[in-house]
Order: sequence, then structure tokens, then C-alpha cells
Amino acid sequence: MYVAYSEDKIYKNVGDTAQLFFDNDVIAVVKNVTRRQHAPKKHPDNPLIRRDKPWEGNTYFRTSCFSVAYDEADGLFKSWYQDFYEYGTIDKYNFSEQTLRGRIYYAYSEDGLNWTKPLLGKHSVDGQDTNTVFGHPPYAEVICPTVLLDEHESDASRRYKMLYLFHDPSVKNAKLAYGGQAGGGLRMALSPDGVDWTPFEDNPIIPDWISDVQILTWDAIDEKYVLWGRYGGSSGGSRHPEMDNWFCPVVPGKPEGVWGVRRRIYRTESTDMVNWAKPELLWDPGEEANLDDGYYGFVPWRAGDMHLGLLNVLHQVDNTVDMYLHHSRDGVNWNQMLDHRPLIERGPPGSYDEFDVEMPTRPVVVGDEIRFYYGGMNVHHDWWIVGAKEGLDVPEAKDPTLGRDGHHLCLATLRLDGYVSLDATVREGWVETKPLFSTGANLYINGVCEPNGYIEVEVMDSWNNVWGDYSRENCETFTGDSVRHQVRWARREAVNLIPGSVKLRFYLKNASLYSFQLADS
Repeated sequence: MYVAYSEDKIYKNVGDTAQLFFDNDVIAVVKNVTRRQHAPKKHPDNPLIRRDKPWEGNTYFRTSCFSVAYDEADGLFKSWYQDFYEYGTIDKYNFSEQTLRGRIYYAYSEDGLNWTKPLLGKHSVDGQDTNTVFGHPPYAEVICPTVLLDEHESDASRRYKMLYLFHDPSVKNAKLAYGGQAGGGLRMALSPDGVDWTPFEDNPIIPDWISDVQILTWDAIDEKYVLWGRYGGSSGGSRHPEMDNWFCPVVPGKPEGVWGVRRRIYRTESTDMVNWAKPELLWDPGEEANLDDGYYGFVPWRAGDMHLGLLNVLHQVDNTVDMYLHHSRDGVNWNQMLDHRPLIERGPPGSYDEFDVEMPTRPVVVGDEIRFYYGGMNVHHDWWIVGAKEGLDVPEAKDPTLGRDGHHLCLATLRLDGYVSLDATVREGWVETKPLFSTGANLYINGVCEPNGYIEVEVMDSWNNVWGDYSRENCETFTGDSVRHQVRWARREAVNLIPGSVKLRFYLKNASLYSFQLADS
């Protein structure tokens, strides 16, 4: 017998939820089978959104400065993205100024590929109407937005929620966040459509927020908002003028007082978006990380009964960013993928995403594919900002205007539930599950076979006795490519006619099995 989650059960109740193969949770025995991680495929039209309007200063598709969502009610893909029209030396009028000013733009698309930047009549630059959606006066210093399309919200005027920093350069207080100049804390705005925004009347929602990364999510299963923030880069928020506050010395042993110098991820949750729990440290670079790695941002989502998440990692020495897929059963204890390689690899020299690939927004499921809208950069993380000041011998330091056109919205796609697969090649393999319970009528599989490949299934009891009508010999052989193929047998179709729990054995050759599901439809 195999114990799933409870000592008083001898099976796992899988309900009608797809079972993915990130771990061995439902796997009892395998033979001639390997687990493979799959990478999303970059879209040939990348980059999808880039700086191409005269009013855009530095369209900043970084963590956390953009979000993408699909609104079924409108039938539109929507994107909100930061314009640091003055950032460091990237002042479009005066390249000697050290400034930080931002506003938020809006774009939409019917297919998620071709994007429109609508003129909204909210804010003009040099007499030209723009697609500024938020950040127009009197909120001129709005930066680092995270936008959530809140599908569970009953109040239509609050369907969209935005968290942002209100940067006030006139505020000079050494104990305030963001170099003593943020002043306004973490704030919220609300909108019915993602276009017309109203600041929350009781802002700020977190007055002493000390991060410039915030990623807001809604957990539909646990029914709570979860906010992921980042802290680090200088010990205790110190900003001594003689200290390199971008990258402090790293002390692997973490002695008291100076250990928190690398970027790390905190988590807090709320049921009402106003009252937030005490933040807890969830991601901290340890033995699994390189000496110069900092954890830049984290965005989680659900797939089947799995928690998945992307950890954006800054490699400080190379000044590049990669993102790594992690999986979890409880949303607290996370595991690296077997290969521990970036989910989407950075591009070759000269490409639009040569140096940074990062993502602060959840993937979007469209039909039979998963879309990853990510930020791709052909400039390094910060060389274009501080390279000249530090005297670095790099192109971005010699021409900091390269940062203007260095940040893009890009797309990569993956088949539905196509993160990992169980594969067999020229030798036939098989996968035997642990006992499972479900009232779902049918068995569906997500798989692909090579021209001479196949997948067949038989159903057993907990002692491996095959139910006669559901034997391998009676199974209709699958030889195709489908994300939801219904398995049928010669005389049977509905597997819920079998009493109690069952075990499944999948036979495969030159084939990949991504997931299975017991469901009515």
C-alpha cells in the first residue's frame, strides 16, 4: 500500500485535477522511463512591445515594472508597463541629471501578439497625447507597478488592483524607503477595466514598505492575496556615500548584523488588501546559490494541484538575470527543477534578450498553450545606470542612452501542462501509479508520440490485479499528439465504474507523457 497525504488513507484523492510529473507524488514504479524538463519556445515576432513612441523615455520591462493579463469579459490582452522617462542618466532632455521619475503606460491586444498603444487623453508630453494610464499629475512619481485582474472580486469597480510606489523626490528622510526619497509607502489603486484608475482612499496600505519590487497574486484555492517583495542590496538599508550600495560584500556565513546584503524574497498575505500579515522570509540565497547570486523577484501560480513559481536571479558579476522554474506541494517549501537551468535561456550575442530574461507576471493559458510574457533585455542589469560613474569599460557606460532601447516585452509559449514529461525511447517503458481515487468518468492523457511511438494504459486494483475490460490488450493505442486524449478500451470507456481506488500503468515507447486526468469532461 502507498500512503499519499494522510495516515488513514491508502490512496490519493486526485478528484478531477490534472496530475503532473514534477515529482514522484503519484509515481510508484517506473522502468525505462526518464523525466525531462521542457523549455518554452520564443515567438518569432519578438519583441512584441518596444520603445517606438516619441513620448516614451525608457520602457522598463523589468521586475517589477510590468504586468500582462487576459480579460475574458473584454476579450483583450492587457499590459501595463513602466516608463522611467528619467532614470539615472536616462533623462531624455539632459543626460547629466541623476533623476528617477516614472509613469505607467497601457497597451492592449486582441491576439496577444499585435499590441496597440491607445491615446487615452489622460496625459500629454510635448503637446502629444499618450497611452499614459496612471502616473499623470498629481501622481507624477508613480513607479514599480504590479497589476492584478481580480476575478473573484464582487465589486465591478475594483476588478483591477494596482500596487505601486509613490516616489516623492521632495521628501528627504533617512529612515524612509528607497534611499530616503520614496516618501509615500506602498499604495493601491483600483479600476473596473484597467484603464480608469482611482487611488485607494486610505493609502498607503503599507507605509514602511522598503522594496522596489512587489508582485501581487491571488490564490484562488486558499482564497487570499499574496504579496511578494524583495529586500537587499545594502545591509539594514544603509546608504553610506562611501559604500557601493549596488553590491555589498557577500558573507556566506551570514554573521549577525551584516548578512542581509544579497537580494532576497519576502512573502506576506491578506484577505482584504488592507491588513497584511507580518512578512516572512521565503527565498534567501544559500548553499544552492552562487556567491554573487541575488534573488530578484518571485511569481507563483497553480498548475493542477502543484504550486509553480519563477525565481528571477541576478548574477551580479556578469550583471545578467535568469529565471528558474520551481515547484512545491504546499506553496512554502520549494524545489528546484532537476536540470536547474533557466526556464527560458538568454539569447545569443546581439539578440533582444542577450543579457536579461525575467518575468514578474503570471503566465497566461490560451487554448492548448501556456504563454510566458517576459522582459527581454539587450543591456546589462545596471551598467547603463551606474557604469559611467564607476568608470566601467563597457558600451553602456560610454553610451548610457543604450538603456532607452534595451528593454522589451517578449513572448515564449509551451504546450498545456508541458513543463515536464515522462519519456521512453527505443526501449518500451512503463509507469505505474500509486493508488488513486476519483469519481471522474473518463481518463485523459496529455502526450505526444513519435512516428513509431505509442502509449497504452491498463487499470489495476491496489494489488496490481488488472481489471479485465481495462487491460492493455483492450486499450485503443494512442499514437498521436494531444493535450487531452480520452483513453478508451474495446468494451469500456468510463473508469468510474470500477469500485474503490485504482492504479494506472502507462506503457510507452518513443513517446512523452506530460500529465493525466480523471474527469467527467
